[in-house]
Parts: sequence; C-alpha cells; structure tokens
Amino acid sequence: MAHWIELEDLPGFPPLLRRMQVEFIGWLVERFGVYRPVVPHIAAALQQVRSEELTDLGSGQGGPIRYLAVQPALAAVHFTLTDRYPSPGTDLPPHVRWHPEAVDALAAHVPGKGPVSLFNTFHHFTPDQQERLVRQQAHRGVLVHEVLQPNFLVFLKILFTTTVGQVLLAPFVRPFRWERLLFTYVLPVNLITIPWDGLVSVLRTDRPAALLERVREAAGPSFEVRGGVAGPWWAPVTWVHCLPVRP
Repeated sequence: MAHWIELEDLPGFPPLLRRMQVEFIGWLVERFGVYRPVVPHIAAALQQVRSEELTDLGSGQGGPIRYLAVQPALAAVHFTLTDRYPSPGTDLPPHVRWHPEAVDALAAHVPGKGPVSLFNTFHHFTPDQQERLVRQQAHRGVLVHEVLQPNFLVFLKILFTTTVGQVLLAPFVRPFRWERLLFTYVLPVNLITIPWDGLVSVLRTDRPAALLERVREAAGPSFEVRGGVAGPWWAPVTWVHCLPVRP
C-alpha cells in the first residue's frame, strides 16, 4: 500500500471542494448502482448477526447507503451515517439518519448500532489503522467494500471518470451547484483535485487477497472472516466481512 495522501483527508482542504468531490462520487455510485453486487452479502451478514441496524463510517454524501436502503433485501434495515467531516445529504429514505457530530472511525466507540460498514473508505487508513479499526469494532461486525483494485485497468477507468466523466456529467450531478460548473468549466479546480484523489485511491487500495488476509489477522480466531470479489469484470466490488460467531 503506497503512502500517498488524498486531499479530502487533509483538515485544511476547502470544505466546498470536499463537498463537491463526495457529491460527485456519491452520485455516481448511486446512479449506476455500483454496489448492487454486494447487496446479498450485506443482507446475509446482517441476518447472521441478527441485526436490523447498520452504522456506516466515512459516509461522504451517503450515496452508497442511499442506494442500498431502497433495495428490497435491505428495506427493513435502519442505517446510521457518520463521517469525520459531516456533510448530510438530502432526500434520505425514512430509515436512514445522519449522526450530526463528527465521528472518528478509529475511536474505541462509534455511535449507532449493528455492524459498521465502509464503502470505498477502508483504503483511507494505513494498514496499522485498518487493523486497529477491525480489532475495535469486530464485536459488532465490520463490513468492508472497495470498488478499486491496484491495477492499470482501474487506474485508466478512474482517470477517465474523473476527467472526461466530470466534463460530461457535471451539469447532471445532484444536488445541482453553480459552483460545480464554475470549478469544472471556468476555473477547473475539480479537474485537478478529484482526479488526484481518485488515482491516489487506486495506489492505496489493497489487492483482494491481501485485504482479506489483513482483516483476518486483525480479527483473530474468534471471528468469522470471509470475502471475495462480486460483480462484472469491468466494475468489480471487493468485499470482506468480519463477523462475530453467534451460538
């Protein structure tokens, strides 16, 4: 895992630029149903731990959860969204709520109930931090999902999506913002910051087997850890679920 820094993780990164970035990414994953392949795995994990609640870490604008919450298999689940930089989205389903205060995913206690989930968030942490997060939250269950893999095809896909894709899609991203058009077409700051973070994300992401092994070692023998890659070859989702073993 390369030790590159994503701009949105920096405390001094302008909040407006961070918000436009997470809105763009969140809109994409919701609009194109990126996490559709892992719906059955999430439903099975919640059934195994007998929970109808899920707490999401690093929710951004909540795009993944907004999509998952309307899937029939997860319609009865109550979702709590959290983030280090809370930026509550609008038009959330009634069974989705935002925790209003900033939440440190590495804290010993995070709010909400049920397993914790991470959607394209786990790579933001160093290996040591990932292991710490798993150890601290394993008793609840940790559901990790990554849409990136460290290979050349993914690198090209992210480069295209965050450059050409932004130019083509910026007017359609919701919520609509005049600032998005300004910083895409007039002062193209978004065409620098968002590609940078996207490509750094590719460099920071683990291969599926390495991710599975790290979570398994961090959790220890008292927990069940399983995972794999779901979805088509052009849009795979790596998933690793660490669950307490119930009698």
